[in-house]
Amino acid sequence: MKYDFIAQYLVEKYTAADYPVIRAQAADFARRRPFAGVRILEATPLFFNTSAKILPLMAGGAEITLSLIPGVPRDERFIQWISSNGIATTCTPDDSFDLISDCIGLHSKLHPHIGYAELTHSGISHYEHCTKPCFNSDGGRIKRIEGALGTGDGLIRGLKHFGLDVGPGQRWLLFGFGKIGSGVGIRLKATGATVTVVEASANRKLLHGTPVGDFDWVDMTDVRSVSRAAQTATHIVTATSVPGVIGRNYPVDAFRTGQILINIGAEDEYGPEFQSDEVVNGKVAVNFALEEPTHLRYIETTFALQNAGLEWLIGHPDAHGIVTPPDTLEEQLLDIVRKEGSIGPELKLIGL
Repeated sequence: MKYDFIAQYLVEKYTAADYPVIRAQAADFARRRPFAGVRILEATPLFFNTSAKILPLMAGGAEITLSLIPGVPRDERFIQWISSNGIATTCTPDDSFDLISDCIGLHSKLHPHIGYAELTHSGISHYEHCTKPCFNSDGGRIKRIEGALGTGDGLIRGLKHFGLDVGPGQRWLLFGFGKIGSGVGIRLKATGATVTVVEASANRKLLHGTPVGDFDWVDMTDVRSVSRAAQTATHIVTATSVPGVIGRNYPVDAFRTGQILINIGAEDEYGPEFQSDEVVNGKVAVNFALEEPTHLRYIETTFALQNAGLEWLIGHPDAHGIVTPPDTLEEQLLDIVRKEGSIGPELKLIGL
C-alpha cells in the first residue's frame, strides 16, 4: 500500500518524538476517514519530509496528487521517489479537485469544489477575493514553531551547505522580525554574531526582551540609514515575505559592497534589480538547498494544522473568505507536541 511505504520511511528516518502530532493525526484520520473519496491537490513544498504531511491525508482516505507547476519548491529526488511508489503528480492541475493545499498562492486561480488551505503569509493575499473559503495556516500560533524555531535552524544549516559559517565577528543586517525574522535573528545572535534589524517603527518593541537580549534597530522607511547599515554589514538576510522589497525600496549599490546576500523567505525579496548569482542559492530561500529545508520536528505541527484545516473546510460548507485557525483546534495539536515532541522545551522560547 502507498500508505505503508511512507509510514515505513518515516519510522526509519525519524524518532517518534520528531513527529508526534502527525502520528496522532494519522491514527485519528484512519479511524474516522474524513477524506474518503476526496481529491486533494498537494502543493506545499515537496521535499522528503513532506511525506509526513501526506501520511494523515492518505490515512483519512484522500486521493492525493502532487502539483509540479513552476514555483512550487521541490526536491526532484523526492518527486522521483514518491512517484515510483504510486503517488500521482501533475504539471497541469485543473478544477477537478475538491481541496487544494497551497503555498504562496500559486493555485489561487483554480476552482476547487470545497476550498483551499494556504501555508504562507505571503500567499494568503491571493485568496482575498476567492469564491471558496481559504484556511489560513499561517494565521495562528502554530506557524511560529516553523518560523521562529525551524527556519532559523534551516538558515544555519543552509549556509553550512554552501560552506558559510556563522559566528562572532560577523555583522548581520536582517530585514523583517516577524514569525520568520525573529527566529532567524535569535539563531544568529546566539552564535555570537552582531545582528541589526530593519523593521517598521510600530514593530520596534518586538526587538526588546528576546531570549538572546535586545536587537539594534533601523527604521525601514529611513532609506539613508538602511543604506549605511547595508554598507557596513558583512551579511544581509531578508525575511519580510515581501517580493522585491530590497530593489524596490533601496539603492542597490549599497548592497554590492562585498556583503554576502541571503534570502530566507518564500519569495524573491531582492527583486529583478539583482541577478540570481548575486544572492546565495540563486535568490531562493537558502534552506531550500537542503534535503530537509526545515527539520520535521519544527514543521510537523504546521503540517498537521494545514491538514486539520482541510478537514475543517469539509465540515463547514457555508464558510467563506479567509478562515483563521480556531484556538481549540490549535490547542489540541499544541498539547500533543508539548507532551510528546522533542522540541517541547524549546516552545517556551516563543511563548507556546
